[in-house]
Amino acid sequence: MPSTFERTTKKLVKEIGDQELRPVKTLLSATKIRRFSLIQRKKARSWFWQRPDVLLDASLMDILEPGSSVPDAAVVSVLFSDTEVSKQQAAGSVNAGAEAGFSGETAACQESSLDIQIVSTPHKSWPELQKRKLLDPEPALLKQCREARMNLFVVTDTVELRNSPVLPDLSSANVSGKFFLSLNIFFKGEGQGGGLKVRKKTLTLPKGSVLAYTRKQLVFYGREWEILHIRYPNDQESFPAGELVRFSAWTSGPAEPLTLIDP
Repeated sequence: MPSTFERTTKKLVKEIGDQELRPVKTLLSATKIRRFSLIQRKKARSWFWQRPDVLLDASLMDILEPGSSVPDAAVVSVLFSDTEVSKQQAAGSVNAGAEAGFSGETAACQESSLDIQIVSTPHKSWPELQKRKLLDPEPALLKQCREARMNLFVVTDTVELRNSPVLPDLSSANVSGKFFLSLNIFFKGEGQGGGLKVRKKTLTLPKGSVLAYTRKQLVFYGREWEILHIRYPNDQESFPAGELVRFSAWTSGPAEPLTLIDP
C-alpha cells in the first residue's frame, strides 16, 4: 500500500499532466534529488518492463571540468490543494459451527496543500554546458557504470516545495456484529459486539523537497558527451560499444563505492 507521501506525489504528477514527469517515491529521496543529479538505470528488457531509477550521490557537475557555465532555470510557481474522503461498507455472515453476522464501515481522509515551483532547464541552454568536457582522468563513477554496462541519466526538471506542509492522514473503522451459538440441545448462546478505531497520522515535509522530476539520458563519446532530448521506446547505450577503445586510454585510481538511493 502506498505511503501518504507517495500518494501525494502521484496525485501531483497526474494534476500537472507532464507524461515525462516522475513522482518521487520516498521522503529520503525527496531531500537528496536535485537538478543535475545523476540517475543510474539498467537497460530495460522491454517497453512494458521498466527498471527502477537509482539515484546516485553525485551530480553532472561532479564529472565535468570546472567552469562557470550552468544552464539557467525557468521557474513557475503553483499552489496545489487536494482533499480526498473515501468511505466503504461491508456486511456478511459465517456458518462454521456457529452462526454469525457482521457489518463494518471504514472511512479515510487525506488532505494536502502544497506551495510548489516547477524548475525546468530550457533546451537552448544545454549547448553551452556541453562545451565543458568530462574530467581527465576518467571519474571513478563513470568507470564503474561503464564496466557494469549501466545507463546514466541527468535530472533536468524538478517540482520543489516552497513551503513546509503538513500532510494529515485520518482513518477510522467501525465494526459491529452478532452471533448465535448452538452446541447441543442443552446449551444455546447469543451475543453481539462492536468496536471503533480511529487513527491519525501527520507528515511534515521539509521546505525544498523535490516531489517529482524529469530526467534525460546521457551518452558519452570519449571526453565529450550529449543529452538525448527525445524519448526512445527503449533506453539507448550511454557508453556505445564503439567508444570503449577511446575510454580505455583513460587511467584512474581505485574505484570508490557509490551511494545508491531508490527515488
